[in-house]
Amino acid sequence: MDLNELLDLKPEELANKILERRQFLSQALPEIEARMAADADDLAPKVEKLRLARDASSNKVAELKKRRNEAQKEARELLNATRKLREVIEESGGMKNLDPKWAKEKLEDQLGQIEDQIDKKALSLNDERKLLAKRKELLRKNEEWLSQRKKGNPEIAEYVEASKKMNKLFTLANKLHQEMLTHVEKNEPIHAEFTEKRGELRNSMRQVERSRSLIKQSESAIQFWQSTLENGFDSLLESASNVEKGGPSSIRRRSADLPLAVKDQQGGEEE
Repeated sequence: MDLNELLDLKPEELANKILERRQFLSQALPEIEARMAADADDLAPKVEKLRLARDASSNKVAELKKRRNEAQKEARELLNATRKLREVIEESGGMKNLDPKWAKEKLEDQLGQIEDQIDKKALSLNDERKLLAKRKELLRKNEEWLSQRKKGNPEIAEYVEASKKMNKLFTLANKLHQEMLTHVEKNEPIHAEFTEKRGELRNSMRQVERSRSLIKQSESAIQFWQSTLENGFDSLLESASNVEKGGPSSIRRRSADLPLAVKDQQGGEEE
């Protein structure tokens, strides 16, 4: 019904149409409220289960990250210490028969560069894995270098032991980092599903609240229009006349959205 058709209606006809609309809402809304409440009841345990799974995985990632950081921190300190030890030994002539193809300082510099990238750059999971693989290969070569140097340079035992400990710590950090990345990947779809289901739950709960609010409004409106049809329109016509003369309206507009299900069926709510 368009605006002109509404304006052509007599007060009694318009009141009856509003009453019919409110009576329809009064009958439809409880069913919608019950359906939305059932949806919310069904979704709530699923959302909670997903939340617990996501949080458990996030906590595991945090634990692995903490352990990795501790191992990396100690390994980096040893990396700096071995550099200084190597410089002292080289200056004293104790470092013999260095292989020019694999100079120790080159290895240390490359390890340092990898640490800087892991520590300072925002990397994808794939890039992180590539760096970890590169660091693993460097540590393997470092272990080979240490074995060769120890045989030819018995006086550098302290340096060799510090380097071996550094290798073990970096290897542990690699292992923990790989585990961390695995948990991060597994957690991504869980978090995505949790976010989706939580949104559905919140929407269902909003619809329940809207339905309950509109049920109360419809009950009051039904009583009002039934009373108006029984007792006449004098008070309403008096208010309308006052508005026509420029006076304020006696009815304060209230904004309350219908549940989506009612909007789909009826195309909206009359004021």
